[in-house]
Amino acid sequence: MDNKKIGLTLSGGGVKSLAHAGFLKVLIENNIYPTVLSGTSGGALIAALYASGYHPDEMIRFFKETPLFSFSLFTLNKPGIVDSDKYRAIFKNFFKSQTFEELDFPVTVTATNISTGKLEYFSRGELIKPLIASAALPPYFSPIEIDGDLYSDGGILNNFPTEPVIKNCDVLIGSFVNPVRKIEKKDVNSTLKFLYRVYHISLDANYYRKFKRCNYVFLPAEIEKIGVLDTKMIDKAFKTGYESALKELPKILESL
Repeated sequence: MDNKKIGLTLSGGGVKSLAHAGFLKVLIENNIYPTVLSGTSGGALIAALYASGYHPDEMIRFFKETPLFSFSLFTLNKPGIVDSDKYRAIFKNFFKSQTFEELDFPVTVTATNISTGKLEYFSRGELIKPLIASAALPPYFSPIEIDGDLYSDGGILNNFPTEPVIKNCDVLIGSFVNPVRKIEKKDVNSTLKFLYRVYHISLDANYYRKFKRCNYVFLPAEIEKIGVLDTKMIDKAFKTGYESALKELPKILESL
């Protein structure tokens, strides 16, 4: 749009991240094409799929065909419930690009180095392992080894990574699918849900100051009704993102 270089930052959020795809669909339908991207966890997957040439409608298939609950993925020899390394073959079948350099657009992916306790950005070299690491939400997914160190979900330290793109674009758009809102007691009725809620609160407390760096931030209001690991809500998450973005379109266009 007007030859402006558009940056896009996508938060993590598991299944909620399909709202990013719905948002992207609205952008594309209005000839708004981000060309420099960053993301964490599910947001990193959406960014990489987009930069691999997938249309947002096609991204749904990736999430539906990548199992979260499968006996064959369980591990007894690593921390966590599911062995993250077992996703490598699945990811390689979907991603046309095997390195960051092969992507259509620059993408930066966050991951937390468990060995050093520091956040790391990946934007060069092998693509698949950093994507898996960025989405390896503890304690459900085991950490994945990269160059001798263990990595987990990038959202532990940065769930809205504007830093890698803000100096490389004319306009910065964000999409954030983890707004902390009041929930009911029934919404924390399992150990996993309780841990995720505490993790969620600690993550998101500092992100609203980052929103001020963006020309526009997409915050779909209904997305909190969808669970981060609720695979039955994949279509709903995409639809929520798309319909919410359509309502926000005047604001989006004005911000550009």
